[in-house]
Amino acid sequence: MAQQLYFSRDTRMFIQFRDPADNTEAAAKLGAGALWEVPVLDGYSFSQTTNTSEITLAEMESTAGISRRGRRMFTDSLAPAEWSFSTYIRPFKSKAGSVTPAGSVAASDAAEVHAVEEAFFASMFGADTYTTGSGFTRATNAAASGGGVSGGVITPGANSSIITIGESNRSALTSFTLYFMIDTATDNPLVYRMPEAIVNEVSVDFDVDGIATLNWTGFSKEIQDVSGGVVTGTSAPAYNATTKDGSTVILGDVFIDTDNAAGRQFNLISTVPGSGNVSLTAAIDEAATSTKNFIRNRLTSVSVEAATATDKVPTIFPGKQAAISAIDVSGGTDKVTTSTAHGFATGDEVQISGITGSGGTTVDLNGTHFVNVTSTTQFKLYNTAANATTGSATGLTDLDALSAGTLTNAVVCNGKYSLVLTGGSFNIANNITYLVPEELGAINKPLEHVTGTRTATGNATCYLTLEDSDITSGTSRQFFNDLVGTGAMSKVVNKFKVTMDIGGSTAATEGSNDPALKIEFPAAHITVPTHQIEDVISLETAFEALPTDFGTANEITAITYFPVGDYA
Repeated sequence: MAQQLYFSRDTRMFIQFRDPADNTEAAAKLGAGALWEVPVLDGYSFSQTTNTSEITLAEMESTAGISRRGRRMFTDSLAPAEWSFSTYIRPFKSKAGSVTPAGSVAASDAAEVHAVEEAFFASMFGADTYTTGSGFTRATNAAASGGGVSGGVITPGANSSIITIGESNRSALTSFTLYFMIDTATDNPLVYRMPEAIVNEVSVDFDVDGIATLNWTGFSKEIQDVSGGVVTGTSAPAYNATTKDGSTVILGDVFIDTDNAAGRQFNLISTVPGSGNVSLTAAIDEAATSTKNFIRNRLTSVSVEAATATDKVPTIFPGKQAAISAIDVSGGTDKVTTSTAHGFATGDEVQISGITGSGGTTVDLNGTHFVNVTSTTQFKLYNTAANATTGSATGLTDLDALSAGTLTNAVVCNGKYSLVLTGGSFNIANNITYLVPEELGAINKPLEHVTGTRTATGNATCYLTLEDSDITSGTSRQFFNDLVGTGAMSKVVNKFKVTMDIGGSTAATEGSNDPALKIEFPAAHITVPTHQIEDVISLETAFEALPTDFGTANEITAITYFPVGDYA
C-alpha cells in the first residue's frame, strides 16, 4: 500500500471554547462549546519537547593517566506545547440566517459585527463564554467579585465590535481547545488536538504594501493525534457508528461532512444518544472565504496626543497650535477666532493659555475646553467632548468680552501630532509561564499556566517632515523637538494617547469600503524618536502603554473592528 503524504497547504485550523455551563474539559463535555474555523497562513508551527537535565563529571587524571569524561541525560518533564500562526484581520457584519456561501455557519443570529479571528482576542483578554447576540463574556466577572468591571470582553454592535481588556487581570485565563486538520479530501485526514491552549502574545507589523496580519503565539498542555476518532460522511452518524480506528463514536470525536455546500465541514460530536443519530457542533465559518474584508496596511495611520491636558501648552507638548486673534461674544454665538487656520477637529480637547485681563488679572477662559469647529479659523468651546461633538445648546462656554490687548500672547493647543506612517507595529503579551512539577524518578506533565506582567508596546516609523509655512502643525519634526525640549525633560513620565487606525480612520461606521481595526492606548510612555538616516530621513518612535495603576487593566481603552458594508 502506498504511503499517504500530508501537505501544509491543506491545513485547516479550529478553535473551540469550553462548555459554557461549567468550563470543564471533562469527557462528558468534550463536544460542547462554540467552535470556529479560522483560516491560517503559511508558516504556522506547533511542537512539544521535554525538559532534561544532565550529569557530568569533572575529575583529575588517575595514576593511570585516565580521566572519566562520560555523561548522563535524564528526562525531567514534558514541556508545554508551543504553537504559532498568523491570521488576517477580517471584520464583517453577520448576515445571521442568510449567510453566504450556502452551507456556511453564521457567527450570530443577529446582524452584528464580528471578525473571523475574534475568538483568539476573546480568550486572550479573559472571556470564557460565547453567546450568540451577546458576544464574548466572562461567566464569573470581576464586577461580581468586586473588581468593578463588566463581564463583557467583546461586545458586537450594529456598526462595530468593541474589545476590552478589563477581564484580563487574572492569575490564569480560561483555556480553549485548538485543532489542526490536514485534510487532503480523503477518508484519512490528519487531526491534531491541543487541549488547554492559551494565547500568550499577538503582534502586527505594518507592511506598507501588505495586508494587515495578526501574528499569534501561545501554549497548550499537550499535542494529541486524534485522527483515529474521525468519522466522515454525508449526514450525522448513528449513535453506534465507528471511527477510523474501529471504536464506537464518543463525545468530542470529529465528524467531517463531505456533502456540505460550502465544502468539507468540520464538526464535533456533542451528544451521543442511546439510539438515532448523534448531535453535532458545527464550526462557525461565516465570511471565512470572503475576499472583501481584508485590511490594507497602506491606509494605516497613527495619532499621538498629550494625555495630560495641562501639558498641551507651547512650552511642553503643544501639538497643533494657533494664536487667538479675537473672541466673538455677539448675539449669543460665542466663538474664538485664530489668526491662521487652526487645523482642529470637532471634539478635540484643547488648552488655552496666555489670556489676561486688564491689570494682569487671569481670565477664566484659560484652561481645558472641547471645540466645535465652525470654520477653518473659528470654533466654539464646550465643557465636554460629547457636547462639542453634537453642538449641544448645553455645555457651551460663555465667553467674556475682552479687549484686544489681552490677547497678545493668547494661544490654543490640542497636543496632537499626526504621523503618516512608513511602517510600524504593536505587540500585546500575557507573558505566560507554566507550573511543572519536578519529582525525582518521574516524567511530569505541565499542570497549569500562570499569567505574568501584561505588556502592550508599539512603534511607528514616519518621514521627518515640517510644514513649509507653519512650524506648529503637529509634524514629526515638531514632535521630536518637543520631546527633547526643556518642558518635556522636566517630566520623568510622559503620557500620550496613542491611536492606531489600521486600515484608515475613515471607517467609522458599517458601510465603509475600507474595513479597519482601531486600537487606543490612553496613557503611553513614549521614548525620544530615533533618526533613521536613509535616502529620505525617518523617525522611529517607540512607546509602552501603561495602566493608571498596578491593579487596573486599562492600558488599552478598546480594540474596535469596523466592517465592510457587505462581505459577499
